[in-house]
Amino acid sequence: MGHTTSPRRLVVLGSAYLAALTQAFNLRPKLDNTGITQDNFDPPIPSWKFDPSLNIPGAQFPPNAHVPQKGSAGPKGKIAAALADAPVGTYQPLPSYDPWYRAPDGWESAAPGSVLRVRQHAYNMTPPAILNVRDTFQVLFRSTDSQRNASWGVTTVFIPKTPRCLENSSSTSANCTQPIMSYQLPYDTSCLDASPSFGLQFGEPYGEIAVALSRGWWVSVPDYEGPLASYGANIVAGFVTLDSMRSVINVSSTLYGIPSAKVAMWGYSNGASATESAVEFAAEYAPNLRIEGAAIGGLSPNVAAAGPLLSQTQVAGLLVQGLIGVTSQYPPQRAYLVSRLNPSGPYNATEFFWASYMSGWQSLLYFCYVDIFAYFIGGQADLVVPQITSMFEKEGTLGGFGKPNTKLYMYHAVDDDMTPVRDTDTLVTKLCAEGANILYHRNHWGGHNDELTNGRQRALDYMGDVLDGDLGGKRDANSMGMPDTGCKTVELTFMQDPGKPIV
Repeated sequence: MGHTTSPRRLVVLGSAYLAALTQAFNLRPKLDNTGITQDNFDPPIPSWKFDPSLNIPGAQFPPNAHVPQKGSAGPKGKIAAALADAPVGTYQPLPSYDPWYRAPDGWESAAPGSVLRVRQHAYNMTPPAILNVRDTFQVLFRSTDSQRNASWGVTTVFIPKTPRCLENSSSTSANCTQPIMSYQLPYDTSCLDASPSFGLQFGEPYGEIAVALSRGWWVSVPDYEGPLASYGANIVAGFVTLDSMRSVINVSSTLYGIPSAKVAMWGYSNGASATESAVEFAAEYAPNLRIEGAAIGGLSPNVAAAGPLLSQTQVAGLLVQGLIGVTSQYPPQRAYLVSRLNPSGPYNATEFFWASYMSGWQSLLYFCYVDIFAYFIGGQADLVVPQITSMFEKEGTLGGFGKPNTKLYMYHAVDDDMTPVRDTDTLVTKLCAEGANILYHRNHWGGHNDELTNGRQRALDYMGDVLDGDLGGKRDANSMGMPDTGCKTVELTFMQDPGKPIV
């Protein structure tokens, strides 16, 4: 097919993180009109990807297409080459090959948020791939899927070199409270092996984890798409994010001897969707979890409306990933989706589903400016049917899961070229009418990717307000001007000085 158009601007994952993922599994195959051939790419695809009980049918591949099997040659060799010059240590395997990344027997009977497994010293590289980190552990916990069935999730927790509270130490004051920031990283893929728990061992995308660690905070980064990598499924993302925080608080006390902890959340772009979903579900799903505040930037509150606009754009790959990711939670819709894809030709089902083996970055490159509707027998009309539109309205329309019970700092570029600011304006108006407490910044400088950078310091400052307070009188407890009650909208024109470090 030759989708080789280079994008001018993309939603990026940061140089170190991106380079590691790209080298670790370079999943951009060469295709002909029959799909993937044996001699041009042969990645290891775990057998569970084709387990009908997991709602990912093998029928997604045409009968005449080569279907790679688990254990075949491919990215493993590339991973070895990519790691040749990496820091010394033991690397965790891809999640699809990792025995730890599975729920143990009897897990379904545990309550949501219960700890099922803990992997201490998860990243033991020298030097650490992320600055200011002293240790890392991972937690596998019980959670819930979009159908309210038992599921599970994983989060990766970074402990700073100088935490507010020392672990398992007699010198830790009985009233010491450890700040924990739940950081929802936008990873934009239906590929489980591109989850943060794997990629972060090679580095972080934006440097924000290192800054949070420098402040003495623990940082928890959940794989909020869940075990099926359900990109775009906000219900799953909200539940997993909440359960990750419950499990980390549990582990901080039982395993690390931290007397108390307080948590706040931050997410941008798809990470913002996970964060917003979590704060909306919190009162109903996790009523005993106290969230000090949440920072939400570049939000897409209405995926049903915004999604179709992505075709033939630089970020068309997000539409493919969203269709695959959300239907992983809805077997009838997945079956319908498969039935409407072209079985052969230049835009075929095989190629479409290869997005589920690509990182978010790779799918952006591969599908850049591609007409995604060309993959469907009936074109765009195949996606404008009740079973698909109702699914996206249920999963992708924020503001209907519940009223947030914490303070929100929301920020959005007025000229956002991926998710219209009017949708966030509408959401803020709705939540404020319901009694929410929101500080909303509308930045008149730049677009979606620009605000990722321009809003970073403000988001971290807000995290400092809610996690550190006045820190013994050393800082302003409300440097951002959050209203005590109700809402406040601020119009600003701000560009982050590229020469000024984020602190």
